[in-house]
Amino acid sequence: MFSRLLPLLLLAVPPAFASASPQLRLLHRVFHPSLPAAPFSERATLQTLGSGPAAQTRLVPSETFADDLLEYASAVEGLNGALYQIALEHPGDADQTQWATSSVPACHLPSSTSESFTVHLDQHGTPLSLDYFLAPIPHNGACPKPKSRKASASAGSSPAQFRPIANTTVAFRFPTFPPLPALRVPSPVTAEGKPVEAVREKSFIEKYWMYMVIALIAMTFAPAPAEEGEGQGQGSGGRK
Repeated sequence: MFSRLLPLLLLAVPPAFASASPQLRLLHRVFHPSLPAAPFSERATLQTLGSGPAAQTRLVPSETFADDLLEYASAVEGLNGALYQIALEHPGDADQTQWATSSVPACHLPSSTSESFTVHLDQHGTPLSLDYFLAPIPHNGACPKPKSRKASASAGSSPAQFRPIANTTVAFRFPTFPPLPALRVPSPVTAEGKPVEAVREKSFIEKYWMYMVIALIAMTFAPAPAEEGEGQGQGSGGRK
């Protein structure tokens, strides 16, 4: 039944993941502090198709997925604080306590229209952790207010009804590192470890004092204009 509601998803995956882990199992359960911890049951399988840059993966739901949701809805009906948990099975590790898990409030399952899985990989493409999200969810994360019995009877459905979500996406993430901060270049120091003092810029007089001295000497020995006039007058009188 669920296979008709949720089409198989074909998604591009990193080449390293395609070669390192061709198949992963996703498991789920409902957890409540007042109830005994139930074991995880299989929800879907991530199967990798091909290898290299053209590798793809598809999400294949389990045959009992829809029945599991009905069982979970009846188990937590009337209980506040129930969590819907998704687990990523580590290949070769049967200890459920060591699996990567992600939880969302179970009260959001009936009203959600989309879900997303994010599988985090290490630098070698090995799955490390899992993030699971539902949408839409209020910004404060509060559970929807329960409908009255009269409204539920007229709608013909129970407010705690869990159903498969048709819009499902899967993403794979390699580790990323933030850019390094721009560091200031340290001030140069001498061999004794003292800061090197910057060379003081010379003043205008210190830069051009030689030219000023030459100009002053030239002005001192230059003939005055009056003496030149007298010399010219005496020369012309002698010729008469």
